Amino acid sequence: MKIRVRRLARAARRQGAAVMRKIPGWTDQLTDSVTEGHPIKSAVLEGIRAFVTGKNVVWAAFKGLLSGLSIKAKILLALAVVLVALLAPVLLVVALLALLVAGVIAAVRAATQ
Repeated sequence: MKIRVRRLARAARRQGAAVMRKIPGWTDQLTDSVTEGHPIKSAVLEGIRAFVTGKNVVWAAFKGLLSGLSIKAKILLALAVVLVALLAPVLLVVALLALLVAGVIAAVRAATQ
């Protein structure tokens, strides 16, 4: 069991490292895509419009920001949200397995002393 947990941890570290190497490139692409469509201007204008009409300024600015993004940036943003939604349960399971293994090790050590 120990060997399998170590293999699982090693594989998780490798995958995490691979994703971490790709993140700077993704953020650069996202930044480039965002600056092309002038989403900041549309976010500010929508925020001002919401303030004048008495609506939620933050939500309006967020919607304005999204409307100003290019299609490529919207796709990258959607993929990032999906990636986080898919990886969150996996990370939770890995953390729970680590706690379980630590508990078993502590119980075995306590029983042998």
